[in-house]
Amino acid sequence: MKNFFYKLSAKFARFMQGRNGSDRLSRDMLWIYLAVILLGTILGNALNSQTLYYIFYVISLAIVIFDFYRIFSKKLDARRKENARWLAFIASVKKKFRLLADRFKFRKTHIFRRCPKCKAVLRLKKVKGKHTVCCPHCAQKFSVRVI
Repeated sequence: MKNFFYKLSAKFARFMQGRNGSDRLSRDMLWIYLAVILLGTILGNALNSQTLYYIFYVISLAIVIFDFYRIFSKKLDARRKENARWLAFIASVKKKFRLLADRFKFRKTHIFRRCPKCKAVLRLKKVKGKHTVCCPHCAQKFSVRVI
């Protein structure tokens, strides 16, 4: 029996050579698939709607089919570009949540303002009065009034 599983895993390894395999996007797509199935089940039962359930079911089926297409695909460049775009999207979302967390953490001691030129978010000490601020990213000087 042990020899059977060894041969089976060796055959699968040979099959997967030159294929994309699992990456961050494919793992996240499986989580999205599970979330869509769960949401469809909950909403379908709560609203007593078979149609809504089937709509979510079809969407989740499309997600999992596309995910397996990506995993078994031999077009490595296209799959790497998709994964890179996904990682960039995830990084931008994480950055926004990190900024929100910082705003909450420093809400009593600092204020946050955007630079009018480069739109970077600057954290400034909360000192009452009118101040001139120099953006560290683009060296633009602008006025800030703290109440």
